[in-house]
Amino acid sequence: MRRARLLVRGGAAVLALLALNSVARAEGEYAPENAAHTLDAIRFRCAIPFRCPIDSDKYRLLSQAVAGDRDAQYQLGISLERGDGLARDERAATGWYGRAAEAGHAKAALALNRRRHDGAAIEADEAKIVAALRPEIDKGNTDAMRALADMRIYGRGAPCDAEAALALLRRAGAAGDSDAEIDLAFYLRGVPGVPQNRGEGLRWMAEAGTHGNIDAMHQVGYLYTHLSDSEGRNPAEGYRWLMRAALLDDFAAQEDLSVFLNEGAMSGARSVIAPDPVTADMWLRLAARSPFHDNSSIRYSIESKMNSVQLDEAKKRAADWHPRPLAEVLAMQMDPPPVAAAKRPWPPGLMSAARDRFEEGGDNPEPWQIMPDFDHTDAVMAAITAIAEHCERNGQKRCADSCRKWLDYVVPPLKPGGLSAPELAKYLRDHPNASPVAAMRKEPATAEEAMRSWELCAQGVADTP
Repeated sequence: MRRARLLVRGGAAVLALLALNSVARAEGEYAPENAAHTLDAIRFRCAIPFRCPIDSDKYRLLSQAVAGDRDAQYQLGISLERGDGLARDERAATGWYGRAAEAGHAKAALALNRRRHDGAAIEADEAKIVAALRPEIDKGNTDAMRALADMRIYGRGAPCDAEAALALLRRAGAAGDSDAEIDLAFYLRGVPGVPQNRGEGLRWMAEAGTHGNIDAMHQVGYLYTHLSDSEGRNPAEGYRWLMRAALLDDFAAQEDLSVFLNEGAMSGARSVIAPDPVTADMWLRLAARSPFHDNSSIRYSIESKMNSVQLDEAKKRAADWHPRPLAEVLAMQMDPPPVAAAKRPWPPGLMSAARDRFEEGGDNPEPWQIMPDFDHTDAVMAAITAIAEHCERNGQKRCADSCRKWLDYVVPPLKPGGLSAPELAKYLRDHPNASPVAAMRKEPATAEEAMRSWELCAQGVADTP
């Protein structure tokens, strides 16, 4: 009988403990408005560690947060947002970030801003947060500057004031805060209410990169390779920044560098980056260690044009590779390798169907498949003429006619500065079959103009006869 009573009592104790754990894990139980009650409910049971529904560190953190410790409130918010030792509760996490931010905790204010941008409802007194951040800013706290800047841009807790916000971020950036530099770059790229200044934004992003922020290195590299020429596109600079991030083992940068090296790049009509499928494949293999950057379509575009020797070399390079230390990477010059004449990239305006026809020539191209040096007009004229003759032999009349038309935009002027009106009239009378376009030229074609004419001609090789 005694044993039965003991079993009943033991079973009741276990059920009570399970019920307590169930209550403690209920949604919102650790939210600021409920935390004091939860703490009271578990206080005596937590005097015996194995009976406590949370571990001793989280119990201590909860006690300090309820007592008003802003650091504890922020840390409790992190634990609840991540589900670290406590049941995940994003609403409760947001509440604790708000309490800490109202007390002037700058990192909590940043976390609260992030939650707001994620669409979370913010129940904190944001005017109180603005007031609490100002003394922290006076102390030089750059996190506080970043947090208040975001609030001023979006009119949270104080009226919108983009200039005041940017001034705070420039102050934090000047103090070497790379996160503030990234914030500046983001806002200056076109957030509503903020005057757009992409050039300044790019400079701040580059500053963040020089301070060791790897994501900034990647972003700068990506922007320099994807901006338009008028916005400051610079493939060589893009290569430097992508290479820095890739050497520091950033998977996204390794993938972007792979694409960049597979295609090569031109600046205007000048070849800057040579296509390098072996190195491109090496970087893609390294990026593919992340499931988010194992891109099969990129892999096919690279490896479909490689032979077995090149594939083996790419595999060996990837196996032997190791990340470099940050200080070493920042000290490296990182200039792109020189571009050999035989390794120049195709102009970006040459569409894929036509490009495939030119690439079929491989290492032994026919005359029409040779890409000219666009700095030399005679070479461009010879190349366009060769394409026209090739198209004519293959019955591609439209291609041949187009090439001869574009040739008129490349030929040098009949005399420096062009013909005068009487001279032009006489020339056209004496040469009735001459092209008026060519006869009216006053200046030699620039390399960019010559490249564009060649592109438009070359595009025709993909036409159906």
